[in-house]
Amino acid sequence: MPIALLVALAARVPLMTAAATATSAPAPLPPPVALAAPATQPPRFAPKPPARSALPAPPALARSEKTRYRVAFGGLDVGELSLAIGGAAPGATIVHAAGQGAGSVLGLGRYENQLDSDFDLARLDSRRWVNSRRWANEALRDRGEQATPGDVRGSREPLDAGKPAVPMQARLAAPLLDPLGFILRLRAALPAARARAETLYVLDGQAYWRVTVTNEGRSPLPEGHVQVATIKLRVEADPIRFDGTPDTRGDRHHRSIAIWMSDDEARVPVRLSVSLGLGDVVASLAEIERS
Repeated sequence: MPIALLVALAARVPLMTAAATATSAPAPLPPPVALAAPATQPPRFAPKPPARSALPAPPALARSEKTRYRVAFGGLDVGELSLAIGGAAPGATIVHAAGQGAGSVLGLGRYENQLDSDFDLARLDSRRWVNSRRWANEALRDRGEQATPGDVRGSREPLDAGKPAVPMQARLAAPLLDPLGFILRLRAALPAARARAETLYVLDGQAYWRVTVTNEGRSPLPEGHVQVATIKLRVEADPIRFDGTPDTRGDRHHRSIAIWMSDDEARVPVRLSVSLGLGDVVASLAEIERS
């Protein structure tokens, strides 16, 4: 579920990121290195045959799944999100997920987001991703690939005619998760209840975040009439630069997020809330299909 879209619908600024499995603050990271010249033919990341492994797929990602979420802000319906996950075949190390969403606040500031991600089940990080966004008069597509943990290559493509793609290459101290990869990472390897917060790193487009996740254990949904056993995760996201230092440029601010997941092996996100000060942007599960 793209958390970035939830924030953009109310604040009209992108949020999310990609994550890395680390439990402490990373060493200073080197700045991104631009390649010599803009790519005229950016990589398309065509699907590859899944590698084989003796590792069983996490139960939460072993079945194909389609979900739809209603998004509200201040009691108003402002958009909708959908997510499709291809169940991991026996022995596969890659699972593919696709998410999309659109919305606006009172018909203003429409925002659209499309994400495609290949998640590595063995490494528990993102292997490759495509993140396309449209808002106001702007449209961007960011592509990324992580052949080995922390070794990131990609490009930013302005979708306006005549503007070239700009390639990017960076070597980071920790592996990354794209926005969808972040959700899959939590579902595949949920932090232990009431244990020390786990630190992950998330990349939304080219916006980098340090994210801490705490499992607060079983907690009922705020809507008392919904009878579903859920686990609550507390997520704190801080914007950082590629060298690990704080980044407070423009509208990049600390975000507090709460995620309720079903308390079963599926670990389905049931409710997600992003605090914006003036109110919360809330995504609530409306439909689910698991095959």
